[in-house]
Amino acid sequence: MPAARPRLSETRLATYVALALAAAVLCAYALVVRCDFVAFDDNSHVYENPLVLRGLSWAGVRDAFHFHASLWIPLTWISFMADVSLFGLHPGAMHAVNLAFHAASTVVLFSLLHRATGHLWASAFVAALFGLHPINVESVAWVAERKNVLSTFFCLAALLAYVRYAERWRATFYLAAVLCAALSLLAKPMAVTLPFALLLLDHWPLNRWGHVPWRRLLVEKIPFVLLAAGACWMAMHAPQERGALVTTATLPLAARVSNALISYVAYLGTMLWPGGLAVYYPHPIDPQPLLAAAAAALLLAISALAVIWWKKHPYLLAGWCWYLGVLVPVLGLVQVGSQARADRFTYLPQLGLFCALTWLVAELWPAAHRKALATGAVLALTACALLTARNIAPWMDSLALFEHTARVTRGNACAHTNAGLARSRRGDYPAAIAHFQASLRITPDQPAIWNEFGASLTHIGKQADANACFRTALQLDATDLTARYNLATGLCKTGATDEAIAEFRQILHVLPDFARAHFHLGLSLQTQGRTDEARKHLREAARLAPTDQEIIAALRVAEAPPQNTTVIRNPA
Repeated sequence: MPAARPRLSETRLATYVALALAAAVLCAYALVVRCDFVAFDDNSHVYENPLVLRGLSWAGVRDAFHFHASLWIPLTWISFMADVSLFGLHPGAMHAVNLAFHAASTVVLFSLLHRATGHLWASAFVAALFGLHPINVESVAWVAERKNVLSTFFCLAALLAYVRYAERWRATFYLAAVLCAALSLLAKPMAVTLPFALLLLDHWPLNRWGHVPWRRLLVEKIPFVLLAAGACWMAMHAPQERGALVTTATLPLAARVSNALISYVAYLGTMLWPGGLAVYYPHPIDPQPLLAAAAAALLLAISALAVIWWKKHPYLLAGWCWYLGVLVPVLGLVQVGSQARADRFTYLPQLGLFCALTWLVAELWPAAHRKALATGAVLALTACALLTARNIAPWMDSLALFEHTARVTRGNACAHTNAGLARSRRGDYPAAIAHFQASLRITPDQPAIWNEFGASLTHIGKQADANACFRTALQLDATDLTARYNLATGLCKTGATDEAIAEFRQILHVLPDFARAHFHLGLSLQTQGRTDEARKHLREAARLAPTDQEIIAALRVAEAPPQNTTVIRNPA
């Protein structure tokens, strides 16, 4: 009779599971290293950010603790600077770093749950669901979301250190938890709910409620509360300096509460059926009281069930409260930006739901059918991995991302605007015009988009229509000098020289050192025979732009002897 094979020890098996989780995440996200930057926060965060572009230095580390791009995220800026020093401005390498942090967070989450609960396979499933769920593609495939993956990695590390501290009450682990919490908040202030999360962890799975005095449980959280308070102050201060904080006059409190309730349920739906994912979900134009009331009723019903079953199934209450509580900072009650919700906001909150549902199924599933449960788990994770790989495609570049977003959402002016800009940069002006028209039908009071619309019409030879767009832009924003300059040059092309001269004079009244305005004004004056005044402006243009050959050539013609002088048409 053959000898029985020795069973793997729990520790060795856990190591193999952790390696398998990391490998699965890396395989599912393999295509992300081929993604480019996108012109949506990647510009302000990375490739147009002077702080990042100069690479890592002591002066840069010091400056990282100031506000940049309306944010106070010093650790994220430092990580970007390190990327530039190591790899240059290489989008594939930066995406690879995001992926590395995501894979590391998956492994840390598995270690955390396994150590806290002792359940190997349930912990592995939750970690795999986090690592492979397509709702997290946005956080990994968007370079600007380094702040999200970095903050979450240190937040999970803080939770793991806290679990180790709860086991033996060693100061080393406690200090490690506080340090990791600080690093998480320096990457992104999302971890301000960490003290609340630690109290939930004390309830389940650590089971410290009732076994450890409440005073001790609360005192343990004081350093975390102080760190969170500091991060909240900095997060609120930054938008006020940059004007990114949306006031209640623009978005009333009732609309914010309504959107928060709907977002809670929308996130639930996306986690259960991750279809139609988009980088930007616009705020609804009209109030949705009935939808908000239905969402509130559903949330109350689930909360009631979690409370009723909290003694028999404590993980339900802990997981549900985790989801509700950790989402609070990003629900838009304090609105920064114009989005209604964002998939990246669920990166950390989703863990509560994943744990609650996984432990409930594992507990209620009949022991005789464990193989069926394992088969279902593998199929679910395989489906998630395939959807994740598929959802990386829209993140290949700005055009793919925003045209995908425009397709899967409705009334999305932001998506059409950015798709139009991407088409325009590629020289595809008819497609750009179609996107700009769609954006302006949804939100007509966008002076910058009217200007872009006019510029695209200019490129296809429809100057009169373009001038009408520039005029609309100026009606909406009379201080828009770009639109005024485009209108002035367009008027030159259509022969409205007197009006063009008046527009150029207005521009030079505000920007007296604008060389091209002097140049076009000089040419316009020259076509009217006002040669002395024309030479004056052409000379000023040449002084301001001594290397501009078009200006130099025009000045030579203007200052040539009378017999050699020819009338130059304004080429605009």
